[in-house]
Amino acid sequence: MCGRFALSPKTKDIENLRQFNVDPTCIYTNYNIAPKQKISCIINDKDKRLTELIWGLVPFWAKDISIGSKLINARAETISEKPAFRNLFKKRRCLILASGFYEWKKLQNGKKIPYFIKLKNTSIFTFAGLWDEWTSPTGEIIQTATIITTESNALIADIHNRMPVILSPENSLIWLDKSSSEQTLKYLLIPYNPDDMQAYQVSLKVNNPKINSPELIEPLSESSLI
Repeated sequence: MCGRFALSPKTKDIENLRQFNVDPTCIYTNYNIAPKQKISCIINDKDKRLTELIWGLVPFWAKDISIGSKLINARAETISEKPAFRNLFKKRRCLILASGFYEWKKLQNGKKIPYFIKLKNTSIFTFAGLWDEWTSPTGEIIQTATIITTESNALIADIHNRMPVILSPENSLIWLDKSSSEQTLKYLLIPYNPDDMQAYQVSLKVNNPKINSPELIEPLSESSLI
């Protein structure tokens, strides 16, 4: 699964988002994004636009908002079958902006050590996601999203057995295109090329979602690993 990620793009990489005809100046840095927090997403309803959604999908038919904590991820393998996702897969796909994500490796002694995983050639990329609108009993419209996951690639397999679906710039446009066929879309839901990624151990401070600072995405020094 993907339970925590970060968004801290460099200015030169933010410019790449202009291909989606959205204003990239509304992106807010967050080094420790957790479920129930707002995340930066690109959706394509009436047109492509950058917006903030809440992480944790609440389908329009849900009885209450609490279901969102159980739907932070959607498995690529069953995305066209599950009631919470199948219609959204056809009509409400989104791109979730990220600079990297955290995953925890479980050791034989039961301890878990956090890793930060990112792309080598850019400080900003997109996860494949789904989104929906839910109306509360008081009439408030709440927009939420989920991150699609797939099996891990060779780089991440030793850390965890799942990883978020990362889309290249070209595939991101296909993912948002309303005319893309279901078969074409499913071809995109694969592990990202491990040669273009890197993973390194980071501070245990990331375990606390209240901590939000640049040091969270910095690799631990060799002395810290001893």
